[in-house]
Amino acid sequence: MVRGPKSPSFIYGNLLEVFQRPAGEADFRWQNLYGRVIRFKGVFGEDRLMISDPRAVHKILHTSDYTYCKLQTSRVISRLLNGKGITWSDGDIHKRQKSIMLPGFGPKETKEFSPIFKQCAESITTEWLETIGNSNDERVILNVLDWLSRGALDIIGQAAFDVQFDTFSLAGSPGCSSNLTPVATSSVLPPANQIFFQAAAMYVPVWILEWITDHSPHPRLVRARNAKIMVTEVARQLVREKADALLQGKGNRDIFTLLVKANMDANAKHKLSDEELYAQMRALLITGHETTANTTSFILLELARHPKVQSSLRDEIRKTTGTVILQANGEPHLPNFDAMLYLNAVIKEGLRFHPIASSVQRIASRDDILPLSKPIRTESGAVIDEMLVPKGTQVMISIAAYNRDTDIWGQDAHDFNPDRWLDGTLDKKLSAGLGVLANLLTFGSGTRACLAWRFALMEIQAFLVELVGKFEFTMTDKAERIVRESATLIMAPMVDGERDRGMQMPLAVSLASQDTTI
Repeated sequence: MVRGPKSPSFIYGNLLEVFQRPAGEADFRWQNLYGRVIRFKGVFGEDRLMISDPRAVHKILHTSDYTYCKLQTSRVISRLLNGKGITWSDGDIHKRQKSIMLPGFGPKETKEFSPIFKQCAESITTEWLETIGNSNDERVILNVLDWLSRGALDIIGQAAFDVQFDTFSLAGSPGCSSNLTPVATSSVLPPANQIFFQAAAMYVPVWILEWITDHSPHPRLVRARNAKIMVTEVARQLVREKADALLQGKGNRDIFTLLVKANMDANAKHKLSDEELYAQMRALLITGHETTANTTSFILLELARHPKVQSSLRDEIRKTTGTVILQANGEPHLPNFDAMLYLNAVIKEGLRFHPIASSVQRIASRDDILPLSKPIRTESGAVIDEMLVPKGTQVMISIAAYNRDTDIWGQDAHDFNPDRWLDGTLDKKLSAGLGVLANLLTFGSGTRACLAWRFALMEIQAFLVELVGKFEFTMTDKAERIVRESATLIMAPMVDGERDRGMQMPLAVSLASQDTTI
């Protein structure tokens, strides 16, 4: 039997250690004690697996395709928040939905949104300059996550739907922003009874779970249902407008227009229903902006913790953006983010160090054999290089543990160090074929890898170039107490002792000196 921690409770197993502690804490501790494959207990003594072994993860996410299905509870939550879209679907339904959505997220399509990314990032600069100017101090303490969330929501509005949310203006749509933010991460540490219910729900028929989420008076469920209704009304109108425009030979290049066009061009067998189209919009709108905002805020936290890294990044930004070259139409050329080596090293390190989804949970639909890249020792003392996963076993792929594996990332894997991406030490180690970017699991891998990863990457690039180029970020007392919490869907920054106040990233912000050398 695979080794793992002892269970402190027959009722809860080890689940409280996993879900009531900062994201990744149990993963790191168990990986250090037991290796890349760990057996731990769920409710009622149920055996589960936590896996970070590259070959095993590759088999689960690539070779075995849909053999490892989404958990029933995960699908119920996805249905509640987004409907029966790509975050809910499995198997052939997922393949069909993915084929319709892919045209909106190609490299060419994403680059066309660069001016939108730049404009929304500059909107944050405008607000911060005014705030600093109105302050008696040279620096102000800002919850940078709130501002990034607004900027990311504006980007989603314009790039995905050709809609102006204008979240920085009082004349904009504050209702939309407040109703959507934060839905995916509106939680503090889950209480024990919630952890138990979600784990035990695997034994409950799905129709009962769906009835509960559709009718329960719990405030969080009510809020999620209201947000879903509101977005559906907007989606219904947008689908009608964009379809009419396309029939008239018009139509913009926003993601949703491309999605509607791809759906109109598809044969009847592959078409999405209206409800599926609405679900894709809800997924983009409700969860799309929070993932980018949270990730960028964690990177800014690390830059505040590491002033020399921040200074080096600012130097590169200013050297790259210092010369303005005009296009034929008189508009300035946007900087080539991909050519900014240190910027991308910082981003990759941020994605590695703070994966916004710290784990992915699946369940084996049949017996399977997983190969291991590194042999493990079982409780009996036997050494094995492959293992049986019985049908019905829940598997937690620990993205957090994989992204900190010292055999892959070096002995300093638990340190934030962008130089690891520049000194050549990783070149021979990153060969597992995992992930869509730099062998990181942060955007997922295989069939279910994040479709919008290029979009998210360019958003982060635009935010950092604009904000780090103009502002300096330093630590605050509250920033020293930031913890990573596993919220409903994604990892969220919260201040220890103030979890009841929800997500926060309070950093001191000031105008950056023209002399950035430290």
